[in-house]
Amino acid sequence: MSNLIKLPSSSLLPPAEAFQGEAETDHRELHFNYIQLLCLLIGAQHLKAVAGRGTGKSEGILAPRVHTLVEKMPRSSLVVVGTTYIQLLDRTLPALWNGLHKLGYERDVDYWVRRFPDKKLKLELPYNCPLDPQHAIFIRNGNTVTALRLVGQDRPGTANGLSVNAILGDEAKFLNKEKLDSEVMAINRGDNERFGEIAEHHSTTFTTDMPTSRDARWILEDETECLKPHHQKAIRLILAVQLQIYTEKQKLQRRPGNQSAIARIRQYERMLNELRKGLVHFAEASSFANVHALGLQYFRQLYRTLNPATWNANVLNNRVRGVKNGFYPHLQGTKHYYDSIDYAYVDSVDFGVKGFNDCRKDGDIDPNQPLTIGMDYGSSFNCMVVGQRVGNEVRYQKIFYADGNYKIHHVVRQFTTYYRYFYRKEVTYVYNHTAIGTDGKSDITYASEVIDTLEKEGWSVRQVYTGQTESHMSRYLAWNIALSEEDDRFPRQRFNRENTRVLVDAMHDAGTKEGSKGFRKDKNAERDPDVDQSTTTHLTDAADEVFYYLTITELGIEDLLPLAFSQ
Repeated sequence: MSNLIKLPSSSLLPPAEAFQGEAETDHRELHFNYIQLLCLLIGAQHLKAVAGRGTGKSEGILAPRVHTLVEKMPRSSLVVVGTTYIQLLDRTLPALWNGLHKLGYERDVDYWVRRFPDKKLKLELPYNCPLDPQHAIFIRNGNTVTALRLVGQDRPGTANGLSVNAILGDEAKFLNKEKLDSEVMAINRGDNERFGEIAEHHSTTFTTDMPTSRDARWILEDETECLKPHHQKAIRLILAVQLQIYTEKQKLQRRPGNQSAIARIRQYERMLNELRKGLVHFAEASSFANVHALGLQYFRQLYRTLNPATWNANVLNNRVRGVKNGFYPHLQGTKHYYDSIDYAYVDSVDFGVKGFNDCRKDGDIDPNQPLTIGMDYGSSFNCMVVGQRVGNEVRYQKIFYADGNYKIHHVVRQFTTYYRYFYRKEVTYVYNHTAIGTDGKSDITYASEVIDTLEKEGWSVRQVYTGQTESHMSRYLAWNIALSEEDDRFPRQRFNRENTRVLVDAMHDAGTKEGSKGFRKDKNAERDPDVDQSTTTHLTDAADEVFYYLTITELGIEDLLPLAFSQ
């Protein structure tokens, strides 16, 4: 077997045993850019890395991850999934092998591609060893072998009947999410008796450049999860522990065989294992993370040859947001989003025991006034936007929604569950003429169902019926006067970044079209059954209700609108 470099997930220095003569280590130089280094050091059980082209996602993120999985779970079975099988063979695997070679692996010595290892080596094969090696790579660790199975979504059946210990995916933005869930994620199961205490067991690792289509938005969902306080706290703790391990290993370099330092390192590594269990890490970087390796000329060439949209997405790793002639063109993340977490509450909760999925974590609620809600209704999708006006600022604090399999009362109960610790239990329900219709299956109006559900849950409801909804043109102009902040008679508009992420994405994507009475919001996607309705204009319509009431109606500044419109 070749002399593999030791690359434990706890540090870039060799393992503690190397300093007391228990293991031979190839001390070659390894370099990682900052996103690769973060992914390696944090070592979360669930990782999504979104980075620009040329950042070394396969070589510097997937390859070290495979190395760790092989070391931590001998004789395990892994899966690497791609949109097509050819993608795996032509693009993913060559880059993966290059990364493994840097770590000291040699083909047909330490790994075998689509064939079994030589029998004369007498290696212990995986517990769930494939009968046919055609769709697998076998990777050696000492006298044991791990199988890395290849699953292409264009080849039905390549994942059938498998039971694996971890999943990896490259070019994830092209994956079919429905197939991924039903055919691949479902086989990440079993072997708890062998590997159940290991954080990497049943881990998931996906790398990609920035998604540019609506269908690929699922990749970005883990950012919201990663930003939750318990994950952020775990990440900070992991990095702090890594610093301690680094310090102890530096001591071992000066005094090999220091048993107390070795014992401390082992204790720290046990801590890392526990912190990594269930941890979600979402990492992002532009291609400039690897500028020292790629060189500036590489970027000059790309800048000349790529169109601006491709440059922004694939090199700068910017999110492709907004549409030409959007309905909310003045909405800007740097100006209109805010973060507000009550860390006094978060720090008081036992770490890792309880979640933070209720209003106690929110630091932007004014407890001295009711919550204002607006909704949108329909057979395919129901949703709610929650807000308050605090001083001269309208805050959009939370959203709730459910698809057509659930009714309005399910969305309302999401609200009452989340805000069960809001002691006032008072709500201002703003609704227009669309709420006094029915779904055709009952005589109960949408508004009646909302009010009845709130009252049954112990809430006091102040009803504000606004009649015929304001025209698209009026809403378009009013929103953009307020968002531009050029007229200080209109309150500022602010969106809770974590709690309204889906809403603001939908607002960025809301387009316009010409109608007989001026601009109209483009609602064509609402009629497409294949489109995720949370990404269409339903939530934006609910936000319009909250906006118009808190910004204009409640303040009695309707008379200002004609003058403002003319300006």
